[in-house]
Order: sequence, then C-alpha cells, then structure tokens
Amino acid sequence: MVGTTLRDIRTHIERLASDDGEYYVVCARSGERPVPVAGKRFATRTDAADAAQATEQYRAALRRYDPQLPFYDPVVCQERPADADTEMQAAEDPHDPTALANGETHATPPSVERDPWDDSPLISFCHDVSGAVFESLSARDHEAAERAIMETYLAAAEATTDRNTLCLVLLETMASELEAHLETAERMQVLRAAATNLSPVEPAADPVEASLAFLDSLSLIREYGVARNSTGGTDDVWTVSVRGYAIECGESRFPTLPIGIDILRRSGTPSEPLAVTDVTALGEGDWQFVLRSDATASGLVCTRGENR
Repeated sequence: MVGTTLRDIRTHIERLASDDGEYYVVCARSGERPVPVAGKRFATRTDAADAAQATEQYRAALRRYDPQLPFYDPVVCQERPADADTEMQAAEDPHDPTALANGETHATPPSVERDPWDDSPLISFCHDVSGAVFESLSARDHEAAERAIMETYLAAAEATTDRNTLCLVLLETMASELEAHLETAERMQVLRAAATNLSPVEPAADPVEASLAFLDSLSLIREYGVARNSTGGTDDVWTVSVRGYAIECGESRFPTLPIGIDILRRSGTPSEPLAVTDVTALGEGDWQFVLRSDATASGLVCTRGENR
C-alpha cells in the first residue's frame, strides 16, 4: 500500500487518545462513532480534531480496497460536565478554525434514518480484517493474489443486492483466492502479518475461547462450543463447533480467515504453529473442527471439510 498504512494511522490515533478525555469523535449526520475512533476519548479539542482527520484518512485508504465502505463525516464532540444533563452534545466541524479556537457552540446532530448494519461491530471488523490482509499482501509483493481478490470480489459485488453483506463476500473471496494463489507457508506469513496490522488486544490465556466469544458477540457466528485438552507440555487441542456462520460458503470449503486472524492476534506467541484439522460440515452454516498447536500450520485461511 502506498503512503501511510492503516496500522500507522491507528497507532497515531492511539497516541492521541486519553482514558479520561472529555472529547470524542462522531459522525455529524448519524451520531455514530466510526472505526478507528470508536470508543476513544481525547484530552483536548485539538487532539480530537487531529483524530477526526486521521479517521477520514484511514477510511479513505480502506475504501481503496473496499469501495462499499460507508461514508461518515467525523466531527468533534465535548462531553457535558458530570453534574449536567448527560445527553450527547453535538460536534463542531474539526476543520473550522473558529470552532477549534473557542469551542463554545454546541448543537444536536440531526436524526437520520440509517441501516442498523452500517458500520456495525461486525461490519467494522470485516473491513478492518480485509484492510489488514491487503496491507500484508502489498508489503510482500503478492500482486497476483491482490488482483485476483479484487477481480473476484467486484464480480460478486455486481450480483449482491444487499450492500451490507459485501464485506462478508470480500472475506470469503480473500480466503478462496489466498488458498488458490499462495502456498501454505506464504498464507501463514500473510495471516500473521495481517494479525499485527489489526488493533492490538491483550493476549488471552485461551486465545481460541476468547476469539470465539468475540466473534459470537459480533454475530459472525450465532453460537459456539469449545473444549480444550492438553496433550502434555505446551501442546493443546481444541475441539470447536460453530453454528450460524455468517459467511456463506459451500459445504466442502470452510473460509476460516476471520477466525484464524483473530485467534492469532489474541495469542501471546502468534508465531506458534496452529492448524485446523478434522473439519466437518454440519449444514446450514454449522461446522465442527479441531485446532491443534502441535501441527504444521495450515487451515487458518481456508480449509476443506467432510459432510456429515
């Protein structure tokens, strides 16, 4: 990717953020807090305005890879004092030098009718994963894979009537084309690098359980079950079942890309081999598989399954 990377922009925003800041960034039209500033606060209006501009840059860069990414108008809001009415105040334009200088005027953002899936946590996660994978491919000069993903995705997008499902289509396309164009070792290099491009999270004692819980909260899966067994030493085996996987796919091919990348970013040792084996298609988006930490790494992008 040419210029500042998505990871660089996120890091810049993280440095601006403050745990107890009274300023935050929202969309002026909808009041939503867009990725990558969702949940973040800033100590000064200037820092928040800088973060708003970085948000525009971030989403413009990501839109290069996903033209369907929703548009937002990020502006700065200031919280009321704790003893005042806590209803959300509106935002001044962060590009307006007068507003930045005195910050005295508050207005209520207009109420607009919007699709509840627009930039939902699931959609935001899918956009972030796709951007992280594209960054990783670009850094490793996998141009053929990049081109194949975009060509297949754009063809699929023409036949997709619900634009909110397009980011799920993009992840399915990525998984398929990475499997077709890259060897196993290359796929794992791309996936591990992409995991580091995502917003960092605290390492989990059980990264598989933590990841499944997170993906369940996003509704990428409807429900899950997991059992962990130690085989001695540091080797572990997880038997996993997922129900209602949101990514549509045939019953013989299981695109595990978002599961694999999230497990890796929650692992304290992301370079440790991790493989998906014994995949069984249960039908209707339900799958059962085994994750092993003692096998040659494979299957974290896409894998084949048997029908039950």
